[in-house]
Amino acid sequence: MEKKFPGITINYVDKGWADVLRENLMLATMGGNSPDVGVGEDFIPEFARIGALTELPQEMAKDLAEGPISAAWHDGKLYAVASMTGVLGLVYNKDVLHKAGLTENDIPKTWDEWLDVSRKITEAGKGEFYGTVVQNNQLGGTFRIIPFIRQLGGDYTTPDWSKVTFNTPEVLKALTFLRELSKTAPPGSTSLNDEGALYVMVNTGKVCFYVNGPWFIAWSKSQTPAGNIGYAPLPLPEGGKRANVIIGNTLWYVLKQSKNQEAAIEFVRILASREYQEKMSVATSRLPANIEAAKNPELLQKVPEMAVYAEIVANEPASPLPVYPKNGPKIWETWYKVQDVVLISDNPIEKALEEAQKTAEELLK
Repeated sequence: MEKKFPGITINYVDKGWADVLRENLMLATMGGNSPDVGVGEDFIPEFARIGALTELPQEMAKDLAEGPISAAWHDGKLYAVASMTGVLGLVYNKDVLHKAGLTENDIPKTWDEWLDVSRKITEAGKGEFYGTVVQNNQLGGTFRIIPFIRQLGGDYTTPDWSKVTFNTPEVLKALTFLRELSKTAPPGSTSLNDEGALYVMVNTGKVCFYVNGPWFIAWSKSQTPAGNIGYAPLPLPEGGKRANVIIGNTLWYVLKQSKNQEAAIEFVRILASREYQEKMSVATSRLPANIEAAKNPELLQKVPEMAVYAEIVANEPASPLPVYPKNGPKIWETWYKVQDVVLISDNPIEKALEEAQKTAEELLK
């Protein structure tokens, strides 16, 4: 790139992530001083709608997995490319399995098996170790709940993200299952706001099962001692289908205000390439969005556990959390109250969903 664009240097500026990044980018765009290139996890369609992003050649997405770039499109046009990405799988501590008299042959493939095995582990642990920790803390919990809703054919929203769909039979069924599963968790764990504390519980053998992404692989191995951890696809409900969520996704886009359009487009083209993503994934132990890069023998030799997540990306329909057209943060705050009802109370889930649906619909008007 230096030969093609002499004099161009790359200066990285941290503008935050998620809602903080969205707000900062919106302010920069309105002020006429947006960056050449940006990276985020969502809100691409929102910025494309207001004309803030440069349309990219669609061939740049030809080798990228469908899920990671599902939020990069608007009105059939491409506005971003994905580099490193993530989906969720079932993380388990092998030592806890063995202490409970189980083996990896007992790793659950269905919801019923999961609940049964988790109860057996909790009973065998007698307060020393537990079956499953169910994450609740706001957005982290929201990400980890949606795959189970999608396995049943539901979601938080309609496909066009225009309407909220909290109060549906699919959502109720998934939340009812997760409430039962949470009864096999360490006391008080569903009230924790510290996601890292949940990582430690699994890694140190306090808990057997946890829903998490591929970044957990490198984290676990970096601990002293490293956890004896295994990875598997998420269990399915009876009659359900495989489904997931895109999480920890990096979408790169070019701002229309950029005075270096050609160089900026070339930069994101490199980020989408197999060559770049192979090198980046090996260096960081992250999951590449480029399908061919995910098959890189060097990556799978260095991080063999990554094969589970690569298979999930290739075979499970996945999309990011919805970006609501209006009052998104307030709508999510409404949903967080549902999570609390499900995971830290015995209050009726049906009533919580009914109230959340009503509030969210008002916020969308």
